Amino acid sequence: MDTTWHDAHLHLDFFADPSVAAKDARAKGLSLLANSVLPQGFVRTRVATEGMDNVFVGLGLHPWWVAIADLASFDQLFDDARLIGEVGLDLSPKRGHHELQVRVFGHIARRCAESGNKTLSIHSVRAAQTVLDILENTGCARRNTCIFHWFSGSTEDLWRAIRMGCWFSVNEMQARTRRASEQLKLIPADHLLLETDLPPNEGAGTTADDVIASLSRARERLGEIRHQDMGDQLQENWKRLADRLGS
Repeated sequence: MDTTWHDAHLHLDFFADPSVAAKDARAKGLSLLANSVLPQGFVRTRVATEGMDNVFVGLGLHPWWVAIADLASFDQLFDDARLIGEVGLDLSPKRGHHELQVRVFGHIARRCAESGNKTLSIHSVRAAQTVLDILENTGCARRNTCIFHWFSGSTEDLWRAIRMGCWFSVNEMQARTRRASEQLKLIPADHLLLETDLPPNEGAGTTADDVIASLSRARERLGEIRHQDMGDQLQENWKRLADRLGS
């Protein structure tokens, strides 16, 4: 579907009614990468959005939920998912199960490397170097499209990710930070996407209009940082990604 807006990372299964939200998004020219945090969220969202060509549903296993996740269910659903997300690592002190997170993400990366032609939406908090090691050592980055959602690593890590061919989805909150303002100048223009990471919590009253408003602010800020209108480039990037997901 040729749409005006794209959101490369949101959680449709957190909306009060995912089906209504997806239909509203379609009517307003909005395409979505609907990431889940657990396999059951992938199943629910896929059922709720069946037949909607503006939604790509991600099979997720989020690091915050890794201790309660069913890896066997993830594996059973893996072949049916072109989008794998949200997955990754959160190695901040307030998040536990670090060793388990690394084992699970390594397993997911190896599966993606073996399969190829997947698109991953990756969570990385205080973990960019470890995430990049896993993507490189498993061969995942070579055979798949890897998108860093809300990248927060060092500039050295950023350059490494760029050299590996990674993509980056950018939201309005991220684009306001001093570090991001400098780093977003460095990313190749053809590897940038917009995202919202909405809604802020499960069951929030977020609407398609809220998503579009947030995307608009992110696009405007990105243009200010890079001193150019990014609209056409971002749209072209989205079309390329959507073609990969739909092929």
